[in-house]
Amino acid sequence: MTPIKKMALALGVLLSASSALAADDTCDKPVDMIILSIVHDVERYQAYRASLVELGTLDRFGGKVLAVGTRLEAEPDVLEGDWPADRHSFVIRWPCAAAAHAFWQSETYQTQNLPLRVGAGTFNVALFPAVPEY
Repeated sequence: MTPIKKMALALGVLLSASSALAADDTCDKPVDMIILSIVHDVERYQAYRASLVELGTLDRFGGKVLAVGTRLEAEPDVLEGDWPADRHSFVIRWPCAAAAHAFWQSETYQTQNLPLRVGAGTFNVALFPAVPEY
């Protein structure tokens, strides 16, 4: 068998295996990524946010922004307490925890997006089961 045929056969096996894995891997329990942050370097933070859009990092893994709580977008209608100018909150819906983890661990996020955020502030990020719509 020629080297080209061997490569084609190996590629076919890999594609079949990944298709079978995708068929067996159900992603039907959505999760919400909640991000709470205090931003000290707005310019750096804006570059990070822009990179997520420009590189399509969220879209690639099925992430959809559900809520944005930042004065960079709009002035909040505060019902109780205080909403400091440096507080930023986001909710991102993922098809499942595996998709959120794949995004977080992706080469694009780790090497191109995340480095832009380093030093911009303090960030707390967690996944929670998505609440069914009422």
